[in-house]
Amino acid sequence: MTSIIGAGLSGLIAATQFPQALVFEANGPEAVSHRAVLRFRSDKLSRLIGIPFRKVMVRKSIYSAGRHAAPSIDLANLYSRKTNGGYLDRSIWNLEAVERYIAPEDVQQQLAELVGNRIHWNHPINPQELGEEPLISTMPMPVLLKMLRAKDGLPQQLEDDMFRFASIKVDRFRIDGADVYQTIYYPDHDTSIYRASMTGSLLIVERMQGWAEPPREVDNLDMIMRSFGLLDSDIKSIELGHAQRFGKITPIDDVLRRQFIYESTVRHHVYALGRFATWRNILLDDVVDDVAIIKRLISQGHYSATLQHHKGAKEPS
Repeated sequence: MTSIIGAGLSGLIAATQFPQALVFEANGPEAVSHRAVLRFRSDKLSRLIGIPFRKVMVRKSIYSAGRHAAPSIDLANLYSRKTNGGYLDRSIWNLEAVERYIAPEDVQQQLAELVGNRIHWNHPINPQELGEEPLISTMPMPVLLKMLRAKDGLPQQLEDDMFRFASIKVDRFRIDGADVYQTIYYPDHDTSIYRASMTGSLLIVERMQGWAEPPREVDNLDMIMRSFGLLDSDIKSIELGHAQRFGKITPIDDVLRRQFIYESTVRHHVYALGRFATWRNILLDDVVDDVAIIKRLISQGHYSATLQHHKGAKEPS
C-alpha cells in the first residue's frame, strides 16, 4: 500500500488521489496550517479536490524609499539578494494585473477532513520504516537525504552544505471592510519585510527571519499601512511571528538534484512531491500535475518507472 509523508498541502492533495494511502505527519494537527498566500494560476486544483476557489484579479506594486516605484535593475537585484541571498530573476519584474484563483483560508483543514482518520498525527518516519512499498515524500530533500544515508547510504554527490535556505516569519491581520487582492514587494534592506499581500480581508506580511530589523518593529507596520493606504482603526492582529524554517530555498545543481530523486525512487521507492521535497521553486498548481505523474509511475511498477526516468521523462517537479 502507498503511504504519504507529511500532512501539508502537497501531502493532503496526494492523499485525495490515493484513497487508501495512510498519511504520516510528524507534528500534531494544531501545527499544520498554511499561513502563506494561496493563489493559483488555474482552477485545476479546485476541480481535483472539489473545493470551490474564487477567481479574482490581483494587482501588484513595489514600495521603496517611502514611495511606489517601477521595476528596475537595482530594485530587482536588491529584492533577489534579500530573499535568495544572490542575484536571480524574480517575479518583482512583472507588475501587470493577473487573474488568479483563491483557495478558502481553511483549505488545508478542509483537505484534512476529507482525508479523515487516514492521517497519523505525531508520527515521524524513521529510516527503518522505508521498505518495498511506495512512499510519497513531501519532507524537505536534505531531511530525506540524511534519512536514506542512515538507512543504507546513497552516493555522496549531494552534501548538506549545498542546501541553502532562509527561514521566514509570517504575520497575519484582518482588515475591516476589505475585499481586494493586492501584493506589494519591499526590496529595501532596512526592513525584514519582503512582501505583503491583501487577500480579501486578510493581510499577510512575510519577513526574512534574522534580517536586521529597524529600531522599532512598529515602523514596519507603519510602512505596510502607508503602502496599502490603510487606516489604523481598520487593522486587527490575528497572529504574529509564525516561523517557517524552509521559507526561501536556493536552487542546487539540477543534475545532482535529479539524480537524487532518481536514486531515492529506484532504490527506496520514495517519490518526491512538492517544493521542498524536489527542491525547486514551484507552485502548488504544479503539484496537481506531479501527483498524476507519480500515480502513473506507481501503477506502472518499479521497472517502468526506472525506464521513464532514463528516457528523460518529466520527474515530479
